[in-house]
Amino acid sequence: MKELLLEFAICAAAAALLMVLHELSKAMVYMGIQRLKKSSRTYSHSIWEVQRYLDPVGIILSVTSGVAFSRPFMFRIQDKKTNRILGITGFLVLLLCFTGSMAALKCHVFGVSGIATLEGHGLAAKIITLFIQYIAMISFGMFCTNLFPVSTFDMGLLIAGYSSRKYLGIIKMDAVIKVILIITVFLDLINYGGYRLISFLL
Repeated sequence: MKELLLEFAICAAAAALLMVLHELSKAMVYMGIQRLKKSSRTYSHSIWEVQRYLDPVGIILSVTSGVAFSRPFMFRIQDKKTNRILGITGFLVLLLCFTGSMAALKCHVFGVSGIATLEGHGLAAKIITLFIQYIAMISFGMFCTNLFPVSTFDMGLLIAGYSSRKYLGIIKMDAVIKVILIITVFLDLINYGGYRLISFLL
């Protein structure tokens, strides 16, 4: 029971880190763009208040289904180019997290290979390896989740960056898209795909 709770905690910690990296990266890029434009716009809170990026539902889903989503910094983006840049940034961060964690696992960090559990080896080595493993699994899940055209997801930002009309269309279809996403998560399709991919690559 203790090992199971510890594994849940490791998974939740990995999800929380990914949420922060995903949204903070986009927020930093956005602020950089605003500085280049010499914008005087102010915000009610700082981008460094990282707890704002943590979504409790996303953390629960990361533990139960390997799928997570973060709470975005609420920008008011008026130009299409910025939307495109932020959408691409979000996907790139998740892709880098996945490839980096897979590279670490492939190198057999601390002598632990394959899909790790808490059995055998040193506890510290197992915890670190499990953490990296969950980074890989959840970053894959977040990447797939963000492929759904929800208005606040990375795909939504990309659509907004190319067509205001299509972005308005996905806002109108928001409930339907979210139902499809929920069904996909409920059927464990993303988690299963991620597990199979990681097992194959390792």
